[in-house]
Amino acid sequence: MAKRFYVTTPIYYPSNILHLGHAYTTTIADILARYKKSQGYEVFFLTGSDEHGQKIAKSAAAKNLEPKAFVDQIVAEFKDLWAKLKIDYTHFIRTTDESHIITVQKIFSTLLKQGDIYLDKYQGWYCVSDEEFVTDLQIDKATNTCKNCGGKLIELAEESYFFKISAYSQKLLAYYQEHPTFIFPESRKNEMINNFIKPGLTDLSVTRTSFTWGVPVLENPKHVVYVWIDALSNYLSALGYLQIDDSNFQKFWVDEECEIVQLLGKEITRFHTIYWPILLMSLNLRQPNSILSHGWIINDEGKMSKSKGNIIDPRILIERYSADALRCFLIKEISFGSDGKYSHEGFLNFFNAYLVNDLGNLLSRILTMISKYSDSKIPKFENKEIKKYQSELIFDFQTTIKDFQITMDQYQVTDAVEVVWKLIAKLNKLIDDIKPWDLFKNQQTAELNNVLNLFANGLMIISILLAPILVDASSKMQEQLGVQPTSTLSPEFDLNSIAGSQVDKKELLFKRLDVQVELDYLNSK
Repeated sequence: MAKRFYVTTPIYYPSNILHLGHAYTTTIADILARYKKSQGYEVFFLTGSDEHGQKIAKSAAAKNLEPKAFVDQIVAEFKDLWAKLKIDYTHFIRTTDESHIITVQKIFSTLLKQGDIYLDKYQGWYCVSDEEFVTDLQIDKATNTCKNCGGKLIELAEESYFFKISAYSQKLLAYYQEHPTFIFPESRKNEMINNFIKPGLTDLSVTRTSFTWGVPVLENPKHVVYVWIDALSNYLSALGYLQIDDSNFQKFWVDEECEIVQLLGKEITRFHTIYWPILLMSLNLRQPNSILSHGWIINDEGKMSKSKGNIIDPRILIERYSADALRCFLIKEISFGSDGKYSHEGFLNFFNAYLVNDLGNLLSRILTMISKYSDSKIPKFENKEIKKYQSELIFDFQTTIKDFQITMDQYQVTDAVEVVWKLIAKLNKLIDDIKPWDLFKNQQTAELNNVLNLFANGLMIISILLAPILVDASSKMQEQLGVQPTSTLSPEFDLNSIAGSQVDKKELLFKRLDVQVELDYLNSK
């Protein structure tokens, strides 16, 4: 049976340029997608833009543009960033796509017909930022702001359709208990239970009549569908749900064997772990295998946000230091599931320490030794008189591959990178301990050949395992090793499969940075 994997990011709101937090989420999804492809999976990787709602309408009006023209400009910027960051998505969905609108309208009509949506009136406090009515528990009474996002509240009274999420409270709670790995990390699940489900879910207002920029309700066109029902439905509409061609929906959602993973920042956990599962329950559809809610990227001022004016444009980092450098920093330095700190100095020091000193220097040293001591050809590994350290290194190769695959299969991308970096550190230390130059000087040819073969194989393993993260650098490593590009690797690999390959040391993978010069540059941006 075919192995399939469906991975999604949130669809991002095109009210402004994307920042480092968006890049983080999308990079994790891309790494998982690339890894699954290397394991033989058929992969559907979805990202996109959430283009309806009052905020978009107001932002467009402020620039004397129609909403669609306004979002068209920003969506082009989204796609430009993803190209620069080496994001290899399958489909980019826009909530203004006609196919998406059709699916949303059909979903709404289905829920209305079966009684899960009903018409009533609503009066209360509305969060402009989150685009939802809030309960008393969600209001900071001292400042009259939303506790969830800090946004301002306005008092609204209007006719609205409501979604009966209160009817699904116990069913949702039971699902959490039956599927303990449904939400990662567990602390987010506990937060949802204690802060929202146990206090009592209230029915959700799912339409608005005070603006028109949204998906109109077929049965009552003066209403437009509430942005979160509209937005969450993208994960189904992108696959063709309730459309003429639903082949992708059958493959990547209906098929119970398909692995479905959804990534998001913790600030929208509630929408994805309460409203979204309930919507799926109401539609009698399966749930995702896992919802991964990562932490925030923070700096000395706290969470990066447009309102604080402390966001980092990823393009600046990519264009000067490479997509690989940013991708690796985000995954290695920010522990998946927790908040992580970004500073220019921290990024630059990471670049020099890990990419230049550790990885780049390792490649350079090994290629130089093969060039000097083996006529630029990777020697064969001979099974005669194998030294203890050689047997230990072969074991390390096997455990590195296994541990990397285990952690990646559990979506723990930070842990997976650390597994590889332990091997990088081990190889760097072995070079200093073994001193291959002494083996050459003392004409210990057999041992030297085995050492060089093992070092070359170590580089090969590193290049394959890091390929989902270091997209360009991994290819360059294989090219300089003179081996055929590959993305597959088994713990039981043949050490001599690369013997005889002609190495070709070229430019450095990563060039050392003058931290102060680069700090001055970044601070000027």
